[in-house]
Amino acid sequence: MMEIKKILVPTDFSDEAISAYTHAQELASKFGARVDMIHIVPTLKYFSESINKLGVPLNFDEDLYPHVKDGAQHRLKGFMADYLKEENKGDALVRIERKPSKAIAEFASDNGYDLVVMAARGEHSSDLLRGSITEKVIRYSAVPVFTVDNRLKPEGIKNILLPTDASSLSFACLPVALALADTYGARITLFHVLELYGTLSESLERNPGNTEESDLYQAILEKLTEYLSETGQDGITVQRGDREFEDQILITEGVNPKAIQLNTVIAKGLSAHYEIENYAPDNADLIVMTTHGHSGLAHFFLGSTTEKVAQHVDMPVLTVKPAGKELKKAD
Repeated sequence: MMEIKKILVPTDFSDEAISAYTHAQELASKFGARVDMIHIVPTLKYFSESINKLGVPLNFDEDLYPHVKDGAQHRLKGFMADYLKEENKGDALVRIERKPSKAIAEFASDNGYDLVVMAARGEHSSDLLRGSITEKVIRYSAVPVFTVDNRLKPEGIKNILLPTDASSLSFACLPVALALADTYGARITLFHVLELYGTLSESLERNPGNTEESDLYQAILEKLTEYLSETGQDGITVQRGDREFEDQILITEGVNPKAIQLNTVIAKGLSAHYEIENYAPDNADLIVMTTHGHSGLAHFFLGSTTEKVAQHVDMPVLTVKPAGKELKKAD
């Protein structure tokens, strides 16, 4: 399972961002992690150049940015004192960058963070979409991104939805889903959409005695077992239950064996992202998805579907980008 030891919390100091602080602290307490907070000050390159051309005696690097950075760092330290426990408190970081979303994603990757926790919407967000900064961090980040809002209580993660097209890439988010399920005592639901065109069922050998959903369920669990074997996760196995669609994942690595409830749901619809958005709010507390694939059906499902779900679904989402070797294997 994935370990979470370093958490990065980007903030724009808005009221909406506060939800990320409480969730980061809850995770830090459960995993024994350290939390750093970061604020990105957008550069005013073009404005600065215009001022210089006018001959105004103002140097951004010497006159403005140091004061902005000092003020932002002071505010960060205040939020950390208010929302983080001393044993989990890390650094207050301020950077000046042209593209805040890219800067956050690169900083998280370059500095060995295990998780980015940020508000789904920031100060200038729309009521209909995730904030543009958050959306771009999800797109760029090689580190898992957990986007939250103030409606989910940190201890309220009991049902985790993992949409899958049964490709190995779609299971790349399983380690973090298992870590959260184990920590919060949650169950995981594999959610597969039987679309009108281009679905897994087209390549299946049908069993005359089974329904299409039953054949798909069997195939998904077989693909999951293959993924665990191919990625060397020998301490994690699927244990079949007495009833279809209700199984367990056994974790035997470590001192104490664990069992996590695993359900499988097959839905029919024209659009995968629509079915996820329709099902998740009433049946899950958190969606965990792989951000994108690299070829074929995986590219379609994991690319466009994850992006649309992350943009439009009105609930917490945790996105995971597959490792480079997983992407190459999918080619």
